[in-house]
Amino acid sequence: MVHDALDAAARDLPRAPGVYLFKDRRGRVVYVGKAKDLKSRVSQYIDGHDERPMVRHLMAVATSVDVTEVRTEKEALILENTLIKKHRPRYNVRLRDDSSFLHLKIDPKSRWPRFQVTRERGGSARYFGPYASAQRARMTLEFLSRRFPLRTCTDDEMKRRSRPCLLHQMHRCVAPCVEGVSPEEYNQVVEQSMLFLDGKNKELIGSLNEQMMTHAAREEFEDAARVRDVIRAVQSSLEAQIASGGSEGNHDAWAIVREGERAMVVVLPVRGGRMHEARSFPADGVVGENGEVLASLLLTWYDTASLIPDLVLVSAECNDTPLLEEVLAERRGKAVEVRKPVRGEKVRVLELALKNADGALRRARLRHARTDEALERLQEVARLGRRPHHIECFDNSNIQGSDPVASQVVFIDGIPDRKRYRRYRVRSVQGPDDYATMREILERRVKRSRKADAKPEDAMPDLIVVDGGKGQVSVVRAVLADLGAHNQPVIGLAKPRVEVARGDRFAVDKVVVPGLKDPQRLRSNDPALLLLQALRDESHRTAVQFHRKVRRSSRLVSELDGIPGVGPARRKALLTRFGSVQGVRSATVEELSQLDGVGSALARSILEALGDASM
Repeated sequence: MVHDALDAAARDLPRAPGVYLFKDRRGRVVYVGKAKDLKSRVSQYIDGHDERPMVRHLMAVATSVDVTEVRTEKEALILENTLIKKHRPRYNVRLRDDSSFLHLKIDPKSRWPRFQVTRERGGSARYFGPYASAQRARMTLEFLSRRFPLRTCTDDEMKRRSRPCLLHQMHRCVAPCVEGVSPEEYNQVVEQSMLFLDGKNKELIGSLNEQMMTHAAREEFEDAARVRDVIRAVQSSLEAQIASGGSEGNHDAWAIVREGERAMVVVLPVRGGRMHEARSFPADGVVGENGEVLASLLLTWYDTASLIPDLVLVSAECNDTPLLEEVLAERRGKAVEVRKPVRGEKVRVLELALKNADGALRRARLRHARTDEALERLQEVARLGRRPHHIECFDNSNIQGSDPVASQVVFIDGIPDRKRYRRYRVRSVQGPDDYATMREILERRVKRSRKADAKPEDAMPDLIVVDGGKGQVSVVRAVLADLGAHNQPVIGLAKPRVEVARGDRFAVDKVVVPGLKDPQRLRSNDPALLLLQALRDESHRTAVQFHRKVRRSSRLVSELDGIPGVGPARRKALLTRFGSVQGVRSATVEELSQLDGVGSALARSILEALGDASM
């Protein structure tokens, strides 16, 4: 019946370029594709001419197809990318973590420039990188701070400072806050740090040698020794960097490897002739040839001009290479070349990207084997009709009813998807009432899934896990029934009220499944139990962290709330100007009095109320 409906829909499709969307029985978009001829392309799927495994899986869940006609193939390419980002379909390539690479940012035109870690790019600032991980970016920032003593404090912190900080005493800051350095000397350090990040080794070493000789001629031997140490550290760092064979220019190498339904994509960036960290993206269960998958990823990844290099190397020919180059060139404002190299050094770079992709896939395969086993076992334990793809777990946190909050964590295919986590402030419950709290949070969760503008990720999960026993599970099922979600699967993970001896092979935690009289006791090493415990622990950690943040925030704000003459507007102005209650407490009467609406009398009252020791 389903294929009959799809056949009928395909017969009415136009023979024109456009984009098609396969949907499941819930109306969720499961695949987005583009075509020169919509009728011909969609019919290939429905007629079963495409025998690839993932196409068969797609057609097993697809119940309808919608299309959007466009005028040109280029418009189809752009629209396809837009709809993939919007719907995040299950069978399209999608970035589990689609955040861009980290960069180090510095604006040489500012009064006292400083380095910052950022993902956003734009304006007159200079950007260095890319860095595949926050750890690598901060390691580089730490090296810069030790060898090039620029300020690290914010503009507000710098304005408030009246004496050098500890970093100055450690020779890691030249103290521009107290005019410990001239703008010319400071800018020299800025230029040297940028030479280092640019990889301009000869210019940097020459500048440092000149500076060292100047200090020595003035008999400033301690300063000369520090510059000498910088030279040695820079030379050591340069020797440790991986070179790509000496070629100049900026390019990215994209490689994809597949093994059955598993796939891995790796991008290996080369900047200024130096290779940077590779970054990998799982592409499991994706419909499309390798060239299609890479083209889709390139359009998703290169969404801003500053990210796009001169040359993009690919391990598989993209079907629409001229169109792809045209779209990327328009985004960048300059020509962009996309090609699969066949000889020379670029082939060696691409081979290294393929080697990284193969290694990442091998490691992922081992992880997935354990995850697949856990999901299949969980399907059996929870009496589910299919393996749970999308699982959510909820937990509450409060101290004797104060500042109650709740968390919702999301696992996709057994892996945490932190972008979908939700943290709730409880609105309607007074006192420590876990049942009422769970009722409120579940109502808000279900209503969010039914909003007219709900996103695909807001859809209800394949399974809800509750931290609790029969009571909590009953509350959740009652709330879902009241809201019309009768078929939503729910289970609970319960700890016993009395501690149980741990000498046997079974875990203390028990799994509560609706319809079963008694909770299930699983072995302590059962894959399903380990996955449920990971969900429960992650949910508890998230709830506790959020609760601490809320309590800390309310505690700090209350110190200002009780001061006569300080209302919401002045409280906000004080916290904005001084950063925190501690910043207000550390300020002088004169500094507080400079704020609009705060005279000397009120300033004294504020400091007295906050217990300033100098008053």
